[in-house]
Amino acid sequence: MSDPNDVPTNTTAQDPLISLATAGDWRTLARLGRFDLASRTLRLAGGEEDEATFDTLQTLAEVESAVRAKALARARRRFDALERRPLDWLDWDALAADLERLAVAVPAVDRREPEAARAALAELRSDVFTAEREILLGTLAVLEGDDATGLDHFEAGLARDPNHVRGLTNRGNVKLEAGDVDGAIEDYERAIRVDEGFANAHHNLGVAYRRKGQIGKSVAALRRAQRHAARRDAEDARASIGGRPRGRGTRTAGGGRPWRWLLFGALGLLAYWWLQQRGLI
Repeated sequence: MSDPNDVPTNTTAQDPLISLATAGDWRTLARLGRFDLASRTLRLAGGEEDEATFDTLQTLAEVESAVRAKALARARRRFDALERRPLDWLDWDALAADLERLAVAVPAVDRREPEAARAALAELRSDVFTAEREILLGTLAVLEGDDATGLDHFEAGLARDPNHVRGLTNRGNVKLEAGDVDGAIEDYERAIRVDEGFANAHHNLGVAYRRKGQIGKSVAALRRAQRHAARRDAEDARASIGGRPRGRGTRTAGGGRPWRWLLFGALGLLAYWWLQQRGLI
């Protein structure tokens, strides 16, 4: 066992599960859905587990991260890509079913369909997505005008997963609406420390700074929000193009793009003209 002082501490607040990490209990962390912390704890503990176990935890941590980002299709792809599942004490069927239920609940929340969302969330079978369920229930409560209940759900979710960027940002939103501008700024900044590219946190931080009259900081935060949003949109567009069938505007059968072949042709003609002018051909 490694020195407890080496246990991962890059959380935004004192993680209530850090005692499990200190004790090297990565199995319990995994059962609770904290695959990110479980994988780092296992790596630091070293020794008895094989590389396949660590790789599995790493992949599940990527699934966990995709769920936080509401990228449910990506989460399911990473989950399905697991060819080896050495952690036989995990309920893999429950995890698969929960990902399907979240794929129903998340868009239902976005469409403001509370009944469909709550029905899907009530069917979650494992403890892995407890934090996600609380954050989504909190979002529903806020959308229905019940900020107090929403805040309770956000607090419950963040108690389980202090690095949940949507939970931090949503709690900041409730604080901002209640007039606690400094508290909101603290939550937005914590979310950004976890995920620098989370555009919503940058945008809302800009709004909070504007309410404080700090216009320079507000403009800088809003610009960062625009920059990160544009980058995410470009990444999503590339992923979308890469997944489409071949056709107009997509890759050709040879793997290139039509405009690229036109460019090569133009460069070839230019080279021919240059050589001809100098009597080389």
